[in-house]
Amino acid sequence: MNRFVAIWFLGVALFFSGVGLESCDDGNIEEELNFSVKEGLVVKLTGGLKNMEQWNSEKYQIVVAAFAAKDSYPLLAKSLPIQADSQDFLFEGISPSCETIELCVLNLINKRVATLKTLYERSDEVSLDAKDTIYYHSDGLDVGMFPCIQSAIFTKRCAYCHGMGETPAAGLYLTEGNSYAALVNVPSKKLDSLKRVLPYDASHSMLYKVLTEYGEGCGWHYDHTKFFYGNTMSNLVKEWIESGSEQ
Repeated sequence: MNRFVAIWFLGVALFFSGVGLESCDDGNIEEELNFSVKEGLVVKLTGGLKNMEQWNSEKYQIVVAAFAAKDSYPLLAKSLPIQADSQDFLFEGISPSCETIELCVLNLINKRVATLKTLYERSDEVSLDAKDTIYYHSDGLDVGMFPCIQSAIFTKRCAYCHGMGETPAAGLYLTEGNSYAALVNVPSKKLDSLKRVLPYDASHSMLYKVLTEYGEGCGWHYDHTKFFYGNTMSNLVKEWIESGSEQ
């Protein structure tokens, strides 16, 4: 009986040595199983980005991110280093099933605040295969706070009334190239005691009040707060004003 047991144990030992489990001892499991961590699309971004330093890194981050359709939260994102001279940025492993890949700004809860540049947009006519590389040279793209406000708020939501005609509402042009000069340190036409934008003071800036307040006796006839779902955009305006209202 003892001889039988010894033969059985010898057989089991030979079986396990044959399947190579001894490789666990040398910490080389990943190499043995040929794991790959670089599947998916690749973004290669080069060139300088202007005014990255305007963003408070404790509240915002500039990233390359992949999004599903109609979603404000990315499937995957990677932050860019804050440097003014030149970027040499590589982002691997992005699923080719994503709807868009964007250079954008995220807030503390990883919600998209503004799109700076769409690097890829999937369509029926154009799609990429896994392991394809998307190249983008930024060529000094201005990613400061005010250009984001211009593109994400003024151009998309405000310019129809404030700039599309010969007589813009309240005499205020919010079209690109005109809005900054029409806002910063310019007296309000609605409330004489306020500036349209008073640098470093959002609570005494007419722009911020109009975007966040509405009610009887407010002095303006249109509810601008309905443009915003949540406070993502109004917080961006507030941060820009209170950080000095730079262009």
